[in-house]
Amino acid sequence: MEIRKIRHATPLLLALSVLCVTALVGCDDASNTLGSGNARTTEFASLIGENLISDANCTACHIADQTTLRRLSPAPAPVLLGKSGIGSRISLTAIRDRISAHGAESGQRMPNLLHGLDDQDAARDDIAHYLASQGGPLPSSEVHISNALLETGARLYSEVGCVACHGVEPNIGSQSKTWSPTSLTAFLQDPLVSHPAGRMPDMALTSSEASAIAMHLINTDLENQITVTPRSGLLLEYFDGPYSIESLRQETRKPDQTTSIPIPEVGPGVGKDSFGLRLTGEIEIPSDGRWSFWITSDDGSMLLIDDDIIIDHGGVHGPSEKRGSVKLNRGPHQITVLMFEASGGEELALSWSGPGVARNRIPESQFSHDTLVLKPQWTNTVLSSEKIQRGEELFTSIGCTTCHVADMPIPTTLAAAPPLTSLTPDQGCVGERVRPGLPDYEFSENERAEINTVLAAGDALVAPLSPSTAIAHTMTRLNCIACHQRGDLEGPSDVMRTHFVTDGDAELGDEGRIPPNLDGVGNKLRLSALRDVLLRGTKVRPYMATRMPRYGARQIEDLVVHFAAHDAKPADAIEPAFSVAAADTGRILTGIDGVSCIQCHTAGGHPSLGVPAVDLTDMHSRLRPGWFRQHLLDPQATNPGTRMTAFWGNGGTDRIFSEYENGDPVRQVDAIWTYLSLGDSMPLPKGIVPEAGEYALIPTDEPIVFGAFMQDVSPRALAVGLPENAHYVWDMEHGRVAMCWRGDFMDAEGTWHGRNAQLLKPEGDQVHMFPPGRSVEILKNRTSEWPDIIERDRAGRTSERWSMKGVSRDEDRRPMFHV
Repeated sequence: MEIRKIRHATPLLLALSVLCVTALVGCDDASNTLGSGNARTTEFASLIGENLISDANCTACHIADQTTLRRLSPAPAPVLLGKSGIGSRISLTAIRDRISAHGAESGQRMPNLLHGLDDQDAARDDIAHYLASQGGPLPSSEVHISNALLETGARLYSEVGCVACHGVEPNIGSQSKTWSPTSLTAFLQDPLVSHPAGRMPDMALTSSEASAIAMHLINTDLENQITVTPRSGLLLEYFDGPYSIESLRQETRKPDQTTSIPIPEVGPGVGKDSFGLRLTGEIEIPSDGRWSFWITSDDGSMLLIDDDIIIDHGGVHGPSEKRGSVKLNRGPHQITVLMFEASGGEELALSWSGPGVARNRIPESQFSHDTLVLKPQWTNTVLSSEKIQRGEELFTSIGCTTCHVADMPIPTTLAAAPPLTSLTPDQGCVGERVRPGLPDYEFSENERAEINTVLAAGDALVAPLSPSTAIAHTMTRLNCIACHQRGDLEGPSDVMRTHFVTDGDAELGDEGRIPPNLDGVGNKLRLSALRDVLLRGTKVRPYMATRMPRYGARQIEDLVVHFAAHDAKPADAIEPAFSVAAADTGRILTGIDGVSCIQCHTAGGHPSLGVPAVDLTDMHSRLRPGWFRQHLLDPQATNPGTRMTAFWGNGGTDRIFSEYENGDPVRQVDAIWTYLSLGDSMPLPKGIVPEAGEYALIPTDEPIVFGAFMQDVSPRALAVGLPENAHYVWDMEHGRVAMCWRGDFMDAEGTWHGRNAQLLKPEGDQVHMFPPGRSVEILKNRTSEWPDIIERDRAGRTSERWSMKGVSRDEDRRPMFHV
């Protein structure tokens, strides 16, 4: 079979189909099929041709069976109509330009449906007005932003992965003439809602991250920027009325008073009740590192840096202080301070400490609130009702609804479209000349040749692809190869590799910043973990700044199955037999008395002793046991270039710790796997410690018994933390177990810090509250009713039948309660 190597003209594929096409020939023989039976498989007549058919969504008109649809994964068209239609996203000018360019500017393959009409310009304008009315027209207004936000946006654009598809300098047209900052932010935060094809994936951006990237993109081609003279201090907005922190965050009305203030303080609110303050601007961080902040307020307050909550000190309270810490890079960062006053006194102050800076009130020199005023590149538009009506009629009659409106009848001009596999090459939409009434994609001569190669193969599309070829198809179509390498599929370019960075202080080299090679990933990860990563973008490498995009189930579900079908080895799914003794051995080997996995790996969310590699607690639920065994015994075989230490020698030939499992490397690795199988309930390995200066209680070698005021429990409560990460509360008042949970135990800050003890609650999850009543009772027989918890004496006073008589510990240091 011949596969032509030509330049692909569709921007979405970025000409990457050509780069990997040679890897797709002869990847599997006919017996390597997905699923059971004797299903026939086939490779590509033309990878580029099939991708063009998919990109053009030819199956919107031409009927195809489910096998063909799964093979092609046709790209559904963007959502244009309704309250959340295209008019709510982009300007009338941009809509008109996209119709003229047939979607090319936005990276879509949209046909020309207007060719053959007498007045194409008028028709285009009518349709643009109709589409602009769908949720629009988009309002035009100035936006004030800070330089820190623009710098954050530029950094995120490079680091999270946008640059992989859009290039170092975004080649996506004029964003300032297309989007408003609000609409582009909303689109970036959830692109799959309006573009279900997934070609623009969801990058799991927070609202602040999406806003920063949106401002960066709009600013890159903006002609009219006005820089306001920088001023020291912060911008203070004062709002009259009762507020909470949450309502203050959401306040959008014009403030009752606006002024500059040198440092965070109450300002115009002195001596007043019932008001809210919002202070905004930039804070200059002198050096890289972890910075601690203390906010003092009366009443509630909140500190946000780069729109991340650092301190939440909400609620109505007297003058009190709360601390938070965060790692920050040197330079300017956005800062927001919120404070509300209910009644009584009022107070607000902010202090810090960090590398080389002792705790002190943050000086005025560190604050500024210089801004940029971004002027939109279009004027507010008045839509023509006549044009809207004519545009709606055209939108239906020329066939736009075929792709853009679900369950809409195909227009009569297209109703006779034959099945996809019966099409004749060089005819219809792929002919040298496309007759009026048919979609004209304006395919180049080379593109038509690629599509005609597919059509000439007849019913070859009806056969499913072999798993390895289907993987290559999807990875190329979605441009996964911009970040990942697999086999002969080319991975990230040298230029792209420079944009992969480590998020934080981790010193893991390329392994800590470059997305992993996908060779054998279907045997490495369980099917559920593959789905978590590919469908939900689950992140297990906190040190890697690049995000795993979410393309949506429609585009990815089959890829999950293909990875497993091609890579998975049945023998590697077999779990070693569980035993308590093996789990105990695994715990020892994992800790500092063994191979010291915690030197690099976090455990249960608690930091490692060194670099912050993947959390041990999650490994059993993600990895297949056979891959894990091979990885520990021969790390370089499963992950060439890894910094993972080969404790048993490359290949598991060395015998270490002869006192455990007779020194057998395989049995020792299986013991570690058995220990990890306990997941959230596993006792933490020896050596794990809480972060310095924090208040986390972590039971490791023996149980912790901690007296505290517990939420929803009587004032006399003892919280018991067990090394197995299963914890409970003994209610001394009523002689019963009141609650239990798993995971993290307790944070003692509310008891050990501040003027008054606070009601504490479990830090873990799966909390179970036991019903009222004693946990233990002596009954006359099995059918006796459980007695009431309360008894009354002759005077009507209530009393407990059982009373607390003390606590002791057994030989394993577990508490025993005496009643």
